[in-house]
Amino acid sequence: MIELKRLKLINWHNFENVTFDCARLTYMIGVNAVGKTTILDAIRYCLTTNRNFNALGNKKSGRTLQGSVHAKQRGENAYRRPGRTVAYIGAEFWDTVKRTSFVIAVRVESEGPMQELHPGDQTWYISEDGITLEKLPFLDPRTGAPSAKEDFKPAVGRLSYTRSPSEARDRICRALGIGRASSPLGKKFNEVFQMGTSMDEIPNFREFLYQYILPQPELDLEALQGDRVELENLHAVLAEAQTRAAALEQIVAYGREAAAKETDALVNRGAALLARAEADAGEDASWQSHLDAGRRQLADLNAKYETAKNAEAEARRAYLAAHGAAGDSGAGRALDALTEELARKKSALDAAARTRNSLEATADTITGLLTQLNRSGFAVEKELWPQRLTAEHLPALTEALACIEKPLEEQYFAARQVSADLAKEQEALRAELNAVSGGKWVYPHGDAATKVRDAVNAELKSRGMTADAKIFCELLTVADESWQDCVEACLGDRRFDILVPPAHYAAAKSAFVALGDRVGPISLLDTPGIRKADRHAETAPADSLAAQVTSENPLAAQYADTILRRIVCCDTPDTLEHFPDSATRDLLRHHPFRLERLRRPQRYIGLDARRERADALEAQLAAQADRCREAAQTEKTLKSAYDQYQNVLRGHALEQMAELWASRAALDAARADYAAQEQKLADCRENPMLQQLYREEEAREAAWETARKAVEQVGGDIRVCEKQIASCEAEQGKAVETAAQSREAAEAFFAQHPLLEPLAQERKKGLMTGGRTARAAAQTAEKAQTRLDDTLRSYLTSTLEPAQRDYNEHYVCDYPLGLAGVEQYRAQHDSLVRIDLERYAARLEQAQRDCKDRFRKDILFRMKDDIFNARRQFRELNKVMEQLTYGEEVYRFELEPSRDPQLAAFYQVIVDKGNQQMTDGDSLDNLAATADPVYERQVDALMEKIMADVDENTRARQEGRTASGATLSDYVDYRTYLDYDIKVTNTVSGQQAYLSRVSRDSSGGENQAPFYVAICASLLQIYQKSENSIRLVLLDEAFSKMTSDRIRPMMELFHRLQLQVLLISTVEKSTAIQPYCDITYSIVRHGDANAIAPFYRAGTLADAPEKETEYE
Repeated sequence: MIELKRLKLINWHNFENVTFDCARLTYMIGVNAVGKTTILDAIRYCLTTNRNFNALGNKKSGRTLQGSVHAKQRGENAYRRPGRTVAYIGAEFWDTVKRTSFVIAVRVESEGPMQELHPGDQTWYISEDGITLEKLPFLDPRTGAPSAKEDFKPAVGRLSYTRSPSEARDRICRALGIGRASSPLGKKFNEVFQMGTSMDEIPNFREFLYQYILPQPELDLEALQGDRVELENLHAVLAEAQTRAAALEQIVAYGREAAAKETDALVNRGAALLARAEADAGEDASWQSHLDAGRRQLADLNAKYETAKNAEAEARRAYLAAHGAAGDSGAGRALDALTEELARKKSALDAAARTRNSLEATADTITGLLTQLNRSGFAVEKELWPQRLTAEHLPALTEALACIEKPLEEQYFAARQVSADLAKEQEALRAELNAVSGGKWVYPHGDAATKVRDAVNAELKSRGMTADAKIFCELLTVADESWQDCVEACLGDRRFDILVPPAHYAAAKSAFVALGDRVGPISLLDTPGIRKADRHAETAPADSLAAQVTSENPLAAQYADTILRRIVCCDTPDTLEHFPDSATRDLLRHHPFRLERLRRPQRYIGLDARRERADALEAQLAAQADRCREAAQTEKTLKSAYDQYQNVLRGHALEQMAELWASRAALDAARADYAAQEQKLADCRENPMLQQLYREEEAREAAWETARKAVEQVGGDIRVCEKQIASCEAEQGKAVETAAQSREAAEAFFAQHPLLEPLAQERKKGLMTGGRTARAAAQTAEKAQTRLDDTLRSYLTSTLEPAQRDYNEHYVCDYPLGLAGVEQYRAQHDSLVRIDLERYAARLEQAQRDCKDRFRKDILFRMKDDIFNARRQFRELNKVMEQLTYGEEVYRFELEPSRDPQLAAFYQVIVDKGNQQMTDGDSLDNLAATADPVYERQVDALMEKIMADVDENTRARQEGRTASGATLSDYVDYRTYLDYDIKVTNTVSGQQAYLSRVSRDSSGGENQAPFYVAICASLLQIYQKSENSIRLVLLDEAFSKMTSDRIRPMMELFHRLQLQVLLISTVEKSTAIQPYCDITYSIVRHGDANAIAPFYRAGTLADAPEKETEYE
């Protein structure tokens, strides 16, 4: 017998360096998620090369080889060893026949958890006899890291290796006494050994038998599979050709429809061109008639213009004569002189008004300045305001303004600074409110605590450690809220100290030291020292302030206790002096010989503190907004005053004010001169003779104006007529050119489509019936053309071209799209239908005949032989099962033909005596001539059913459906035609029952027991056929649904069968399992690492005291 003696794990899941013994019955217990199953993963992977851990045990766990190598953490996308990692698994065996040991090991090297393993990253090793785990250098003695590939060899002896999983399986099977991995026994071992885990994963009884009991069909299906594949390929080729022919036929039909639509559109276009050419040819005469009428009208207008021009010249001469007579008189000359003088007076008056208005605006500017200064607190006496100011007091105003300059400037800049400071404070409050509302504290001293914590976490992360630095106050809670102010006041800035796990203290310290003075008042807690002190610490007294503080972090709780333990809580001030160090809720603190009132602190402990801080910040922000608005308004007022002040004093406003009074007097004098001149002009115009002369002049001027307007009217009519004539000439030229173009377009179209001209002429005649003109016919045809073109274009883009494009993409062609490629599609369709389809159908028929011939020769008799072998194997297995008494029960496998009528009929065909073995020289034709016709018809029916299902499955795959028929593999598997059950016999009462009938009424444990017995029997079949082999059984989550009274007989059975069992379960099953085991291991998790410790049953291992199990 070959026994597993020891197992070594290097960098496997959370085990960094573990070696432990294995006995005949080894038991491992532990809570869920502690790493029990990963040990079985390691054994199975090492001995069978199987990496599919999720097919074993818990199929929903998501375990992978790289997850074990890099130590994936449960429920997190995080790894203990995220970088390049080397893992070793070593299994030491003891051969009781040879009395020697040997080792099977595997080395895995992975660059990262997300990178695929390369073929050379896995290496399996098998040592020669005499090698133990200690003789192999799993770790480099210089560095303590896993050994390099080239260094992994014993100092004495040989170590063979391979990187091929299939070759490794073969070598391992032979080393374990099973034989070649490719042999039926080797295949069975690799199937049963790696699946001997939780029975919860077996879905039904048939699946259990397929996995553990019934042998795989010993058929050479390669040739039949080749025939099947050829059949499927030929089916697919024929179906594809038929599909292709149908697609081509559809495209050709679409092409015919599109050609008809194109012909209709072309005929209509030809009719439109003919009608348009005929209509454009008649436009020339129409425009010529318009042109003749316009020229006659122009001649009449020219004659009228000459007459009006002569009348206008005569009226002008009469006006000039009357105007000269009025101007030559003495009164007329005097009137002209007075008018000129009045214009000069008016110019002087306007200049004086502009000067006075400019100076008045300057006075208004100074008034505005004084008003703004008065609002800003810089009042100037009212006697110096421009409304009351005199020239004598102007120097006093200048001096008063000069004295205001410096105070005004200082007050303005002070207001601007206040506004800026308030805005900055407002922004800081808003930023803190946003942070607190988002769940992030902004701590005092410029948020120094957050900066130090982030720097420490960055250093931890750079070293591959978990970034777990915390701020002390975040880890605390106060039991009695009424004492919170006192607690926080007594802690002070210590609330903001940084705490890290003791293992990370050295790295955190290096980051803390590197920060220098930037740490401010923040401290880094010496957690290793706190942990040491905690071992000797006593519970804080109930009246101590430390008793009010709790924390889930024991280090934080201990540090708070260190600071607050000596402070006694007093309900009233009267008892403060009774203790050296005491405090009350209202912040009275008594020190030795001193009493003080503590300042009420800002709260930072607990969720309520964050909410209170947010409410307080919102209130402060609202008040700050009011202050900011007031400051901004004050700044705006002072800025306006300051700007106006600078404009007045730096400009010429005060100098201009000195001229204000003189400009007012000058304006009054100019107004008087202008009024006097107006009166003189009015008096002159009262002369009767002068008035008569001017009336005559006005009448002559009106007559001249009338004659001039008549000339302009006739001239305008002439210009309009000339434009109309020019327009008619241009339109006539266009009509001639358009007619030529229409005629040429029609000729070019029918030159390209000569066969369509008669149809187009006929279409045009139809459009011109009922007295319709050629232009109306052309318009009707052109409107119809748009519709016909859209219909053709829509048909091409939505029907023909998509079908052509799909065909080209599916069959990788580059045939032209549209009507241009229809002829090529038609030629391809004719070739496919007339040649290819007939050839494919003939090949398929021949392949079906060949497949039937091969099935009859190679498969049918072999299935009969397999059924007889299965019956024989069940009889042998039942002989073993009869010896395996489980408590009062004995189990026996029952094997019968299928109860399904069709399968039962096929079963009879298979086992019929007419099913004879055929040689290569036999043929179906010769056999049919000598065999029973009825039997041959039954064989034909079976083959037709198989071929029908093969055809249906092929079509389903091609159409993307789920295949409903049985596969060829199902039909050639002899197990398909059998039904199975387990007969349960009570050896005491003699009662018998079938498991399938009682399983619905039984508990899960009753249903599991036969399965475990059957697994033992199946493994015993493998192990007993070898003279010297392993007898190892792995059971994960063993007996999960079995009660203690049913577990104990199973453990006794393991003892009787001389099996080496390594089983795993949770602690709940330990009372029933542990008494039967030679070694019991407890697996626990400490932090992110696993630890394993042994408990030896007295007297089981003679060398147990001499060995120490290494554990982390």
